[in-house]
Amino acid sequence: AIGDITKRDLLRWGLFTAAGTLALKNGLSPYAQSAFAASSTGTPRSPLFGVTKFTTPLRRLRVQNPVPLTPVQQGSETVAAFPSTINELPAQRLSYHTDFSNWVQTGPDQTNPFRNPLTKRGPIEGRPPGEIFSHQRWPEFFPKKAFIMTLGRVAPNTRFHPGLEAQRENSVWSFGSGRFPARSRSGEMPPPLFKLRYGEPVTLRVYNDLPERREDNEGFGRNETQLHFHNAHNAAESDGAANVHHFPGTFYDYRWSTTLARRDKINTGATDRRASGPNDSGGLTQVAGDFRELQSSMWAHDHRFFFTAENVYKGNLGLVNMYSGPDRGNESIDDGINLRLPSGRLLPWGNVDFDVNLALSDAATDPDGQVIFDVFTTDGFLGDIPLVNSAFAPVLEVLPRKYRFRLLNATMSRFFKIVLADANGQPVSFQFIANDGNLVVNPLTLSELDQQGSGERYDIVVDFSRFRIGDKIRLVNVLQQTDGRKPDKAVPLGEALRGSSTDPVVGPMMEFRVAAEVQSADVPGVTLRQSDPDLSRVPLQLTEQIAIVQPVRERVIAFGRSGGGDSRNKNGVCTPDCSEVVQGFPWSVSVNGEKAHTFNANRVSMLIPRPGEVEHWTFTNAGNGWDHPVHLHFEEGVTISRAKGQIPATEKFARKDVWRLRESGAVKIQVQFGEFGGAYVSHCHNTVHEDFAMLLRMQLLTGERPFVTSTPNPTPDGVFFTTPEILPEADPANTRFFSKPTNSGAPNAGGTSTINAPAPTSGSSGSGSGKKV
Repeated sequence: AIGDITKRDLLRWGLFTAAGTLALKNGLSPYAQSAFAASSTGTPRSPLFGVTKFTTPLRRLRVQNPVPLTPVQQGSETVAAFPSTINELPAQRLSYHTDFSNWVQTGPDQTNPFRNPLTKRGPIEGRPPGEIFSHQRWPEFFPKKAFIMTLGRVAPNTRFHPGLEAQRENSVWSFGSGRFPARSRSGEMPPPLFKLRYGEPVTLRVYNDLPERREDNEGFGRNETQLHFHNAHNAAESDGAANVHHFPGTFYDYRWSTTLARRDKINTGATDRRASGPNDSGGLTQVAGDFRELQSSMWAHDHRFFFTAENVYKGNLGLVNMYSGPDRGNESIDDGINLRLPSGRLLPWGNVDFDVNLALSDAATDPDGQVIFDVFTTDGFLGDIPLVNSAFAPVLEVLPRKYRFRLLNATMSRFFKIVLADANGQPVSFQFIANDGNLVVNPLTLSELDQQGSGERYDIVVDFSRFRIGDKIRLVNVLQQTDGRKPDKAVPLGEALRGSSTDPVVGPMMEFRVAAEVQSADVPGVTLRQSDPDLSRVPLQLTEQIAIVQPVRERVIAFGRSGGGDSRNKNGVCTPDCSEVVQGFPWSVSVNGEKAHTFNANRVSMLIPRPGEVEHWTFTNAGNGWDHPVHLHFEEGVTISRAKGQIPATEKFARKDVWRLRESGAVKIQVQFGEFGGAYVSHCHNTVHEDFAMLLRMQLLTGERPFVTSTPNPTPDGVFFTTPEILPEADPANTRFFSKPTNSGAPNAGGTSTINAPAPTSGSSGSGSGKKV
């Protein structure tokens, strides 16, 4: 069941075709375009109940405070113990599913202490059991601190604006801080902000406090979750996209390693001070790895396969700032390493007084003001209410000085093109400093941003010192989009400022007001004034270029439409399970010209044989009626070229993790994997395309995972494993698709290897056998 709609209802209403598939968008879908649904959402316009723009303050993200962890020896294992005042099981290398499976009852009245406390079924932790899903390199990246979060029903009186309707408890599912008792309505808005720093690994413990029944969802959203850290250099078991969703009543321990890429190849002795994280005394903690791959602006969001769009749109997301020696988050420290980007100086690191996260999104509501989503569409879903940090068209007061803004496109299917406009409707120039959380080599002075697809992040610096107290500057979206597949066109700034009836999200999304004083976000109670010195700067050089080298191998990955798709097994079941409402999966991925497939978590489309090998990939858009923002998990790629048109200055040789393909376009990147192994994915970040089912599984045969791991299949009663299917085009040893690697400018290039898929580990309740390719 999906909300109150069952498959029986759909049959009775005649919404299934004779072939048993659902009539989709613009056919018999309840949300099809009509004279009564003429907006970009495909639904009647969302009511605003008389609310106007720029009448509520911007909500700053909720900064999370971690707790310390202490190493404690338990038998042969070292666990990370929480403070004694917190009633939490220690974080450990092996999942508590292993303890659940190995527990032996010795008395008639005993119950398994590692059982799900809510449902009394299955294990307390959602992470799969055994060595396959143990935390890789646990002693090396032992967690020093922990965040405890609960994903739950939204708290009472939660609104997008004081004048809009309060959302019902299951209209929005979002994160609250700490662990809450079951059915607590713990979810909050705006999203949380996690501050991390290189050299300080952390545990994120996420409790699932969502309704036990799937149908208690106000019509959309799945009450199961896995949290993807987009885009951190994390091991697969903590990437949040290895088919490891967990159920109400359970928790999942993610170990965010704060690992700097290339630590096993470059700066292995941690002698380069640029490769570092800030300490609490204003100094540095040096780490191994390549400083050119330091990351900054990231986020975390739900990645439950086949339901990602619904769950993220429902509120399952948070933002992450990663701090380093060069990007310290303290503009006053001048040690030759710190870039002194706009931030503040009241905290030793991680100041956000002048470093502001802006999560841009859109929403649609029913006539009662409750959030709605079209579960039938496969093209994409657009809202008609512009939101910034979960608030409708808010206002931020700023001092006349430099600010850094971290702009995240947190929509499902919408592309943005952002311009800043002054009171006369003229564009305001700014400096572009980072793309997808990666510093560009040299800052760029721009008057408008490039198109920004779902999941992309752009960091800019705006200098408000050129304005007077009381001046207003607006953040404007000039990109019209009335179809979930792609944008229509960019409109002139003047036209966008007047708004659009065709696409209500064209126009001003928020307002900056220059003020003489503002309250500190870092230290409550402190007033910041225009007379305070602006200690920030934007240097002429921010980082160094990563060279493009000859690859060990090349791959071509095409994103397009294949018709009905092949996500369902012969028994008609998806892996993992998917919605029974829609039978067809039109969006597919093809590797090296072979058959296009839609996603099945048990199917491996690409194997990466050894750490350190450089590959060149070409992502192509196999059609001209849509666009795809393609996301790569775990690693960034360096953009090399584009097939159509000039490569944007903001992207040329820049490191990214999301690439807009553009209509019939293609982009070539250089990628290099290392440090961790396991199952990852690459997919379209139009999350409706992702859910229907434009993903492929990659298997990294590196680190502590030098094999094709068995596929976990989560259930409320525990996890069972299956042996994955490895497609012929996946294997680099297959000479039909790959010539023998040569030692041609890439580190660790060389021969082929045998690739094994092991039998399931102890604690599994399924079966599987080894397989050689």
